[in-house]
Amino acid sequence: MATGRCADASTHLDVDEFILDYLIFTATKALLEDYSRLKDRRVEAQEQGASNIPLQLVDSFLIMFRTMHPDHQGSADSRFRLRLLQFTVMFTKRFAPLKTTLRATTLQKSRHQRQEQANAFRSSGDGLGSLDLLDLTEYLAPPDIMRMKEEQLSRDVTPQGHTSNDYDHSAPSISLLDTIPFFMALSAAQNAMQPTTITDIWMRLAAGYMVQAVAEQYLVFRSQRQEVPQEAFAWGFDPLCGAEEGSDAWYINAMFWDEDETVACSWEEIRNEHMQALIPPDGTDLRAHLQTLAANDLSLADFEHYVIEFLNGLLHGQSRPLLMQMESGQVDELSRKRTRALYERIGIAMRAGV
Repeated sequence: MATGRCADASTHLDVDEFILDYLIFTATKALLEDYSRLKDRRVEAQEQGASNIPLQLVDSFLIMFRTMHPDHQGSADSRFRLRLLQFTVMFTKRFAPLKTTLRATTLQKSRHQRQEQANAFRSSGDGLGSLDLLDLTEYLAPPDIMRMKEEQLSRDVTPQGHTSNDYDHSAPSISLLDTIPFFMALSAAQNAMQPTTITDIWMRLAAGYMVQAVAEQYLVFRSQRQEVPQEAFAWGFDPLCGAEEGSDAWYINAMFWDEDETVACSWEEIRNEHMQALIPPDGTDLRAHLQTLAANDLSLADFEHYVIEFLNGLLHGQSRPLLMQMESGQVDELSRKRTRALYERIGIAMRAGV
């Protein structure tokens, strides 16, 4: 409850950052809950709106914050939470109109980044030549054969009225391939805040993400480009990386490094395992093979579930926003006396009995 007086002017920036951090956390949580309800068929797509107001509040307050504090970069926690929110919007609202989720210039930058990444890996000369050898377009059936297969697929309907294919062939505004650089940057930012290296679980999630991105390009976007697998999988430790220290590219590269090269070796093994899974058996068309994978070992629904679990883990793996802690009357790592002093400093009265 407010005390009726304004917070001290010297705390104005702190209070604004507390509010922004709270709004970002709330919007991210609402987005993830919205998406989970939709995937669980607990709401219809048109009812997926619980996150709209929290997102609007973040947009409005962020504009005001940057206007009033143009030189302030924010705390490490709030910067990470904002990055998490941006990726969560991108992933959960991929089928929304692009103008509502992402600037076109940001999407173009992402595409340029992944193409540069693939080019850098092709020229690294560090045993990553397998990325050059994976040309899936040679497994694509001629158009007339594919047309016949698609007509058959359209007649292959489940009792619920849905096709047996996990992909519905409606192209999203933002492809999974476009989101990979953002996923890697988010993961690297989280890794930089931890004393440990990336885990086998994360590596398999990342490699699965890349497989799904490739499958989407060939099944949904009907791509004919042979560079697709290279752009999806060209992530790992590059000893010749010339990225500026502190940049996203630098942190991503550092994420795959450790002194005894255990991480780099494990990642290369897992990545190659997933790359090989994309190669169809002899005589099998690529798209038919990808559809079989999607119906079995590489289910799109399972993949989406694991990504949402990952994002929930990132959201709740940090300390709660300070204002959320203050709502409960106790701030982490602060004594009751110091908590009272904090309330007093920013002009908020503690609830009775706290």
